[in-house]
Amino acid sequence: MDNKNDNTFSFERIDLYSVLRDVLRNLWAILLFAVAAGMVMNVITHYRMENTYTSKTIYLVNPRSFGSSTGNVVIDSKTIENYTNVLESDLLKNRVCKELGVKSFESKIATSLVDDTNLISLSVTSDSPWNTYRTIRAIMKNMNELADNVSPDMVLDVLQEPDIPKMADVVSSPRRQMILVSAVAFIAGCAIFAFLSVIKNTIRSEEELEEKLDAKSIGVMYYYKSRKSKKKTKGKLLISEPSMGFEFVESFKKIATHISSQARKNRAKIIMVTSVMEHEGKSTVSSNIALSLARQSNRVLLIDGDLRRPTLNTLFLDKNEGISTGLVDVVLDGKSLMDAVMYDEKRKLFLLLNEHNYRNSTDITSSSNMENMLSEAREQFEYIVIDTPPMSLMADAESLANYSDISLLVVGYDTVLAQDLNDAIDTLRACRAEFIGCVLNQVKTLPVERRTVVGYGGYGRYGRYSRYGKYGKYGKYGKYGRYGNYGNYGAYGYYGHYSNKSENEEKTE
Repeated sequence: MDNKNDNTFSFERIDLYSVLRDVLRNLWAILLFAVAAGMVMNVITHYRMENTYTSKTIYLVNPRSFGSSTGNVVIDSKTIENYTNVLESDLLKNRVCKELGVKSFESKIATSLVDDTNLISLSVTSDSPWNTYRTIRAIMKNMNELADNVSPDMVLDVLQEPDIPKMADVVSSPRRQMILVSAVAFIAGCAIFAFLSVIKNTIRSEEELEEKLDAKSIGVMYYYKSRKSKKKTKGKLLISEPSMGFEFVESFKKIATHISSQARKNRAKIIMVTSVMEHEGKSTVSSNIALSLARQSNRVLLIDGDLRRPTLNTLFLDKNEGISTGLVDVVLDGKSLMDAVMYDEKRKLFLLLNEHNYRNSTDITSSSNMENMLSEAREQFEYIVIDTPPMSLMADAESLANYSDISLLVVGYDTVLAQDLNDAIDTLRACRAEFIGCVLNQVKTLPVERRTVVGYGGYGRYGRYSRYGKYGKYGKYGKYGRYGNYGNYGAYGYYGHYSNKSENEEKTE
């Protein structure tokens, strides 16, 4: 077998819903990562940050003949540049070190020329206020002695005396850096989980199913939301429920038609439905397949073959309704099959259920009594649908597949890796039952993507607001239209039998 595990990346094939869901599922981890990164950055900033203090003075350069001036006399720029070079020279720094009694000059000196003026700005920065003040005072004292060597005709006047700095210089806010790093870490975390979601080799569409799996698709079931309550339908997702929409019912009708066609070709009766993992919706799929087959005027028996975790009783029975005789009573105790079978009058379906858990379920499903019971069921019913346990948990599905005629695999949307699904398909192919394909279940899309779904989607060709929307509830073909309950074809309506009766009376007359 050639496994179709094609991991070719394409932006057009990205499932946005799956990516968003995976990111939101891991949002707690992303937030923890972002907070941790911000806290680490905050610690590093406080550890590496050194407080500095700056003191500043301003000199005015004027000709000596003018004495103290307002700076209106323009001085040669070369002369002013010479003064700034002296302020930053090693000669001045050595004199300051000697005067302060230190071995090296650790402070920082910064000079600047004020445009179109004779002003020179001098600032000194060091690690303490007092050291900064002492340093700038020493520079000013030694600068006065060196100024005559620069230009005897010029004089430096102090316009602004330096002060002892009272506050440290703020280079950057640790809090701002922490927030910035946290934001970057959050974006990076979202990007990482989005990338992991994109490369995850699961099944998220019908195209991926047929590309990655050695099987064909026999149906796609979209995640269903009740139109009446606008909330997730809880409990009974059955086509017999009034709240189920057109799309939901028609999708299962299509699947059942395909199965019945395959069954007629092979003269098959027993249909086994399984999955690889739990919570892929196999019980819902098997129940609705049985209901769809029963709606085709077939005599259908639905068997709950999951003896470890039976669930069909919760779908078909009321909360306080119990089971007197079940599947295990027939197989182990030899009870009559037809005495154990329950008939659901409302749904026109026969049920063989079980409400107890059995640890030795594999021994029961693989016994000759199970085979004999299914052989008897073949004679009583046109179709037998078996809901089996997940294949990854126990071997019950394989045992039942050897007693069945047809098997199909329910594939949950974005749940199981393609490699594991192909292994399960190989196992089913090796059993007696003919494997006919997969049902992709619980497919979820974003609202924008949902409108592009072809077929019976919520906004598809026959959807609620589609091409035939104007012929809806009050349209030409609506409830009270020409073909409504009271129209010429009322036989298919609620009061159809009265319409037929009237026509027959007219013809008789």
